[in-house]
Amino acid sequence: MNRDAPGAGRNLILSTLLEVLRRHRRAALLAALLLVLAKVASVAVPLVLKEIVDRFTVLEGARTAAAQSGGIPPMVAVPVFILIGYSLLRFSSTLFVELRDMSFVRVTLDSIATTAERTLLHLLRVGPRFHSQRNSGALLHDVNRGTAAMGFLLGAALFTLLPTLVEILGVLVVMIAGYSLWFTAIILTTFGVYAFYTFVMTRRRVAFERMVNALGARAEGSMFDSLLNYEAVKVHVREQHETRRYSALMREWGERSVDSQYALSRLHLGQGAIIAAGVGAIMLLAGDYTVRGIMTVGDLVLVNAYVLQICMPLNALGFLFRETRDAMVDIERLSRLLQQPVEPAEDPPHRMLLEGERPSVRFENVEFGYEPGRPILQGVSFTIEGGTTTAVVGGSGSGKSTLARLLLRMYEPDSGKVLIGGTDARLIGLPSLRGAIGVVPQDTVLFNDTIAYNIGYGRPGASPAEIIEAARAAQLHELIESLPQKYETAVGERGLLLSGGERQRLAIARALLKDPPILVFDEATSALDTRAERAIQGEIDRIAKNRTTLIIAHRLSTIVGADEIIVLDRGRIVERGRHEDLLSREGLYAQLWNLQQQQLDVERTERRLARQPLNIGVLLAGVLDGVRSIVDERAIQIFTNIELENARITGDPSVLSQALWDMCLGAIQATPDGGRIEWSLSRHDGHARLVLVDGRRSDTPAPPADGARSADPLQLRSVFERHGGHFALETSPTGHGTRYVVDLPMPAVDPVATAPRDGPAGAAAAARTGAAFEDAAQVHGPRLADVRVIVVDDLADAREAVQLALEHEGADVRTFARGADALAWLEALAPAHWPDVFVCDIALGDEDGHDVVRSLRHMEARLGLELHRRLPAIALTGMARPEDRLRALMAGFQVHLAKPVRHDVLVATIARLTRAAPGASGSGATIESTSERARKEGS
Repeated sequence: MNRDAPGAGRNLILSTLLEVLRRHRRAALLAALLLVLAKVASVAVPLVLKEIVDRFTVLEGARTAAAQSGGIPPMVAVPVFILIGYSLLRFSSTLFVELRDMSFVRVTLDSIATTAERTLLHLLRVGPRFHSQRNSGALLHDVNRGTAAMGFLLGAALFTLLPTLVEILGVLVVMIAGYSLWFTAIILTTFGVYAFYTFVMTRRRVAFERMVNALGARAEGSMFDSLLNYEAVKVHVREQHETRRYSALMREWGERSVDSQYALSRLHLGQGAIIAAGVGAIMLLAGDYTVRGIMTVGDLVLVNAYVLQICMPLNALGFLFRETRDAMVDIERLSRLLQQPVEPAEDPPHRMLLEGERPSVRFENVEFGYEPGRPILQGVSFTIEGGTTTAVVGGSGSGKSTLARLLLRMYEPDSGKVLIGGTDARLIGLPSLRGAIGVVPQDTVLFNDTIAYNIGYGRPGASPAEIIEAARAAQLHELIESLPQKYETAVGERGLLLSGGERQRLAIARALLKDPPILVFDEATSALDTRAERAIQGEIDRIAKNRTTLIIAHRLSTIVGADEIIVLDRGRIVERGRHEDLLSREGLYAQLWNLQQQQLDVERTERRLARQPLNIGVLLAGVLDGVRSIVDERAIQIFTNIELENARITGDPSVLSQALWDMCLGAIQATPDGGRIEWSLSRHDGHARLVLVDGRRSDTPAPPADGARSADPLQLRSVFERHGGHFALETSPTGHGTRYVVDLPMPAVDPVATAPRDGPAGAAAAARTGAAFEDAAQVHGPRLADVRVIVVDDLADAREAVQLALEHEGADVRTFARGADALAWLEALAPAHWPDVFVCDIALGDEDGHDVVRSLRHMEARLGLELHRRLPAIALTGMARPEDRLRALMAGFQVHLAKPVRHDVLVATIARLTRAAPGASGSGATIESTSERARKEGS
């Protein structure tokens, strides 16, 4: 391929030139006509100048003779007209050149655009194997220089070479026709020596230029690679290493560039010497002829003008030759890219289109490896029936994601077949095949455009309503609506302004909008937290229900409902079956399942240990103290309305402090000098609600950030959601300022409240939060020994806090995240084995705690349980208004406790309910008094 590159480069130039000239025939013909007229005018100018000089010489002689004889001086009308004509002729040369450029500029630019478009389309159609082996930065370097070189050759080169040749030919014709052949001989000799010297020296310089271009591509690739992976550079503190690596390439590039410049300087010196020698010889000969009377003074001026006129183009030709050789080097590299084999762009007539709403997919004895001697898949055979879901699991490097690439025909199997709807995938046109498959990849890369553009990318022409519906299905709409620009929010380069989970939600929305018959989820929820995964998993199950679906999974919890699970190990299928069957075999799948369950237990423990009871108001006070100097400098006033008694939460203080700092800086940056900012903290349905209002105005742009870290709404949302909370951006009702609204759940149990509240003892007790339960148990003894309690709360931290508090009092606690799961567990038990107390939150995500207790009461009635055998229920919730207490009572709860409940109040309430006489829970008045007494005793 390298030997054919120069020929391919010439073919690329010719094909592009012919294509562009066909599209712009009129402009090209007009430019050619203007080119000829400009050079005819340019060649004619010295002829007119010769005539002017000769006329004035004759007139000067006649005037001298008349003065000597006393006669009348001759008229000068004819020279005046010639002078005017000379001026018009010189201007016409410039006019024709500019008109030529104006008429041909579209042709030149179109040639650049055509080459760039053809290159982009070709590179997009080249297979992934080529792209995986090329550095993106070096590739862009070759494309940019190649397209620029094409523009030079079809623009500057075309209108330098042809005009120069026309001008030299015209000068030679005049010189041969009107003057001695010695002039022509000297000119031709000078041209020959000049051309030979330029050819030899430029040929040597091309070797240097090739090295310079190759090193430039490597250096640009190195910089591109470093910037592309800047996070890895920062994490590993490798800034100096990357700079040194780039510097080494740039130093080598500089040395080779110096060699190239030295060669260029030697070329320029030699060319200048040759031209000077030729000009000197011509002027000596012309001077001799003028002295001898063979030539007039006008002839001398004409020869001098022509010599200068052809020497300047000669320099231009030398420059053109050098730049053309350099441009050909760039075009050679571009042509190598355009010679790479590509995938078919259309469905050829002999290839079948993919048909059928729910086609089956079958891998039949597939063998594949990315490199020879390194097999990835070995004899893989399985079938995904139409409309069913098959999951593939296995360790890293087992070949899971390779199956998706083979299905999409990014690669072809080394042996075996992939059948879709019973047809070999190789007999299906690529556009039809890939248009029928929706993919949610493991690593979602987005375009540097808006959220709407990225969602609608898989389905051109989708309406805004369809894009919004897809975002809703992917649990993304609320996040988008909380952003100031909503669906027009830019996602940044490769989507880096979004978190990993948000990028994957967007990829899911894109696949949903495409609405294909075949879906591939390549570890689609790997970047989501447990809550987001649970929310999206239901949507994935729903949309996959009537589609042929391949799920490549790392988290086994996401594929327990698959119709079939394929277990890969080192490229081979070692197990297959449904989730329950595979667990019962105690094979590789069961080992992976047990390991992941253990890992989840470790993660829950680490998360619990990292979080601690804290006062969000205290954290906010530290942030406000830290920004004091900034707000003082800009005369910004901060107003606060903080209810510290409603500021107790559970979380990681360092992470939350940073989030509050970022919010505060963002508000300060958005507020004009002399403006105002307000912070407020209050209770809102079991949450500590923190509201920040900045001082921006709708008609006043926010001041620049000056490089300071500011609030990224998407990152803030991720931080607060990891703490079980919510984050939203709202426009202030007055139209002035933006509201940052943060809801963080208050803890279910407040262990600090068991200690004295005032004095040093209170402070000491607060410092001993981790030992509060143990201290209480030692003082009072296990007050809930043998009491069985079921706890339902969608927040893991709340469940764990209640469980820890009750288990320290001797209770046997069973926890559930969903009310439906708790009711199913009770349904499977005989009533005699039911627990003693049912503790349930009201707000359970997509469930309502009132409905859960109503279902419990219906179950008891259906089972015919007598009143004294029914399960007492406690509403442990953040909804603390009087109407919330009344509604809980009417739904079937016996006690309403507001979060955060004091530890001793919770224990006393459960103890009182479990020791109540039969029938004591039958009266609302009795229940209320029980609750009141419990709270009074705990006060």
